[in-house]
Amino acid sequence: MLKMRLKTKPYCNELHFFLFAVVLLLLSLYHPFFYLVLGSYLIFIIKKTKYIFPIGLILLCIILSYYFAKIRLKELETNEYEDIYEVLDVKEKEIIIQGQTKIIIFSSIKDLIPGDRISAKIKVYPLNEASFDGDFDAKAYYQAKGITNRGKLVQYQVIGSRWTIARLRFFVLQHFESRLEPKSFAYVKALFFGISDLEKEVKTAYSILYISHLLAISGLHITFLYTVLLQFFRKFFHIKGEKIALFILGIYVVFIGYPVSCLRAFLFLALGLWNKKGQIEYAKLDILSISFIGMVLVFPLKAFQTGFILSFIISFIWVFMKDYISNKGTFTRAFQSSLICIFSIFPFLINQTNQISFLGILLSFIIGYLFGKYVFPFVLIILIFPCSVYEAAFQFLDQALLLMTQYAYPLSVPNLSIFWIVVYYLIFIYILICLAKNVKKYTLLYIPIYIVIILSLRLSNPFYKVTFIDVGQGDSILIELPYDQGNVLVDSYNGTVDYLTSIGVKKLDYVVLTHFDKDHMGTIEDVLENFKVESLLYSPYEDESKILSLKVNKKSIKSGDLFRVKEIDFHVLGPIHDLGDSNANSVVLKFKLAGYDFLLTGDMTEAEEKDLILKYDNYLDSDILKVAHHGSSTSSTIDFLDLVSPNYSIISVAENNSYGLPNQSIVERLNRTSNVYMTKDCGNIQIIIKNHIHIKRYRK
Repeated sequence: MLKMRLKTKPYCNELHFFLFAVVLLLLSLYHPFFYLVLGSYLIFIIKKTKYIFPIGLILLCIILSYYFAKIRLKELETNEYEDIYEVLDVKEKEIIIQGQTKIIIFSSIKDLIPGDRISAKIKVYPLNEASFDGDFDAKAYYQAKGITNRGKLVQYQVIGSRWTIARLRFFVLQHFESRLEPKSFAYVKALFFGISDLEKEVKTAYSILYISHLLAISGLHITFLYTVLLQFFRKFFHIKGEKIALFILGIYVVFIGYPVSCLRAFLFLALGLWNKKGQIEYAKLDILSISFIGMVLVFPLKAFQTGFILSFIISFIWVFMKDYISNKGTFTRAFQSSLICIFSIFPFLINQTNQISFLGILLSFIIGYLFGKYVFPFVLIILIFPCSVYEAAFQFLDQALLLMTQYAYPLSVPNLSIFWIVVYYLIFIYILICLAKNVKKYTLLYIPIYIVIILSLRLSNPFYKVTFIDVGQGDSILIELPYDQGNVLVDSYNGTVDYLTSIGVKKLDYVVLTHFDKDHMGTIEDVLENFKVESLLYSPYEDESKILSLKVNKKSIKSGDLFRVKEIDFHVLGPIHDLGDSNANSVVLKFKLAGYDFLLTGDMTEAEEKDLILKYDNYLDSDILKVAHHGSSTSSTIDFLDLVSPNYSIISVAENNSYGLPNQSIVERLNRTSNVYMTKDCGNIQIIIKNHIHIKRYRK
């Protein structure tokens, strides 16, 4: 029977109209600005096509699916709960349990396995939200998996068990763990079970070299396994075996927990095979559109995850790859394909690593080729014949990758906003159109120009900025001068390095440690390792042995001292003398930016406040106050606040901290005279000084 024409199937070969509408809707849910673009696109659809009703119906279904998925997430309030729970999954450092809702426990508990039913008391907490652009949003990430809270097991008792796919997977993994050395087992988990437990520096190497996609089970893995199965059936059973191979792959996808990129690759393969065998031919773009829309409908919250986005962007590019590459030799075509794929997701690679590695761009093709040719078959052999003899090969692989990163010389790049991502894709799409039409003159220069622009973004900032970094129960404050003329960091704790990296900081003129408590200097070694630091300043009444090993120019400072960055003078008000306590001996700084006074107080106590009142009196008056000791009642006395009389008070404090901070009476006291902002509510709090003070809170 002759195959029917494409146009005999409704919407066939035109499903990209549906695809584009769904993409715009997803962008609109995340960035309301795109509602204008979506509205304009729907007007275009009304005028140019007859698809407004089916497109509108699909958009409505996706909106309903998205909001029903949000409603089903029953987030629990912070409290202790006693209930019967089922253990859904167990990994090396996390356990997922199901009670009223799904809860993740970041702990290693050896006597619990998937399928266990437990009677337990659990302390439940909210999941952490992102504190700045580029920060890991644990809440969004885990909610896409149906997990609403994190918890801590207070007590538990196993009361039963049942067999589940996760339980079977757990025992299979145990089988390999007992027979393999650590690195071999880590690669087996990553490449065939989708569980990435590689060492942190090795994962970083994969990111810098732009090959981290090799660790996510995707089209490369599915195609490899499908090809192996076909060859097996043809050689040993003399049959094509396409349907059997597809059935086995379907079982495999379910067995490993159907990760997004893996499910997308399987759907694309399955629809392609069905299309090949059917009476109606679909274009590859149709198949991709059907896969995308179907997955968004079923997994609406996962559609905002980076892995989901990258998987489909690369797939979209692959659909048109033959239009973009030259008809030269196999190696040249493969290399061009690799470059196009890298540049198709370039903004996401930048935001993942905050670096540009030209060596990574060049090597990614070679390493990807070697993985497909040698590493995947090698790991498949390990699955069949697991033993301890393979460890040296993976040690060599890790060392080779780490060595490459030493010569990658990556350039630091700030996190790209949605504006710069959109600009990039407008440029990239224009370049692809030119390549497809064989109009190559000068077009390839646009990407280097774009890279130069984003590398110089910090140089174009005309404002003073003071950022109170959300580091949980600790302090960290970054002071930035216009046009990247100078940077001062006051204290360093969890997340400080990540934030500085995300905004492209390369050099710090001064790092000031107000005192040597862990929540103020816990990550100082990481700061010194990742950034060029000119000088480290600290209180003279601290135990200097704690910083003796730090390889940096060190200097103690006390009341009356001054240090300068360009035209800005930083006046040291305290400590005035030794009060015999680390908090009471905190370094206190005052400085003026464009006419606005800032007062940073570390963890100073009432005793130090009295010293400052006696010596400085009205000079303490400031527009912005960093509240001492995370809002503790040990400071922020009425007399001190009357003299400071701040317009804005910033409290750096963690949600649900064990100290019960900030003290409510202190917050009420501050509210009488100022606007109070807390990092636990706002995430990063940035004060931008233009003609006036502008307060920018990451979480509104």
